[in-house]
Amino acid sequence: MTDSEDRPPPAVGAYWIREEDYPSLRTLFPDGGKMPPAWKEWLRMAEEMEHGLKAYGHVVLRVYIDPKTFPDWCAAHGTSLGSDGRKKFVAAAVTERYGDQS
Repeated sequence: MTDSEDRPPPAVGAYWIREEDYPSLRTLFPDGGKMPPAWKEWLRMAEEMEHGLKAYGHVVLRVYIDPKTFPDWCAAHGTSLGSDGRKKFVAAAVTERYGDQS
């Protein structure tokens, strides 16, 4: 067995939204119109994705996005408010929590 086969799957992050922040984030995200209109629908999909990742052995870190601070974070890191910004935000949180997993 190689070292990579001995290691558990890496921790992964998933962006998470509080119910009270959902309407403002749907407006803030350039691709927010593609999100379900209701938070409960979004939550169901997010929990299904999280469950699937955990079933494969991943530790899943829920990374909450705050509509008040996310735009400043994106500006400071030279990224968009869309999916690219969310991916970078989540990746930064996972690295901060778990370190470099490569």
